[in-house]
Amino acid sequence: MINLITNELIKQITRPRMGISLGIIVLIDSIASLFVYLLFDGAQFSFWEYMRISSNLLIVIQIFCLIIAGDIVSSEFSTGTIKLLLIRPISRVNILLSKYITILVIAMVLTAAHFLFSVILGSLWFYDSFFDFNVNFFIVAGAYVLRFIELIVICSIAFTFSVLTRSSSFAIGSTIFLTFSAGTFLILMNERGLEWGRYLFFANTDLQQYFFGTPPFEGMTFWFSVVVILVYLVGFGGLAWWSFGRRDVEV
Repeated sequence: MINLITNELIKQITRPRMGISLGIIVLIDSIASLFVYLLFDGAQFSFWEYMRISSNLLIVIQIFCLIIAGDIVSSEFSTGTIKLLLIRPISRVNILLSKYITILVIAMVLTAAHFLFSVILGSLWFYDSFFDFNVNFFIVAGAYVLRFIELIVICSIAFTFSVLTRSSSFAIGSTIFLTFSAGTFLILMNERGLEWGRYLFFANTDLQQYFFGTPPFEGMTFWFSVVVILVYLVGFGGLAWWSFGRRDVEV
């Protein structure tokens, strides 16, 4: 398994999009930090408040990881390299699992890179409050953790689409569409009294709504969303396993 994961990581790291992703992260973080500094220059604004704002930029990393998740399996079929994987004395389940773990590792690396670079930029602009560990410290920690969980959940559905359809464009495009349009549909469902919308996947992916916002439907709780997410993830995993591990692979 370690060799499989290492092989997948090498394939992803050597692709130009990984360097481009890191470059865009540095660029966006730099622009955002300068904008925040100019906006709050002379006002009471702390390092940890800046870090709270920077957590929202994880949406950019979510898109990068989503693209990788939607392409990591389907690209093997489009390029024909799936043959080289399946002729090896390794079970299909292990191959699939190694690809999913690779996504998790890349997501952690990109998130860590964003966090560390944000810390560097934030300490340059707001160094006076760097060691001011007040309640904002815990807010920042919670925001990053919850954002990262949402990132992994969204990547899981892109990964499942990639396995089921074997089409990178469909997996990436459909996941991006659902991610950014779900909020509008949920609002419409709530206005029309369609309470069953609370059980939909995208009604529960953003766990920050219980701390920094309002759930789309009344009666929803943090643990309700956690359970719903887990149920969907198990379902996604089962579908991916069935499609890749049981169905005939034609290339």
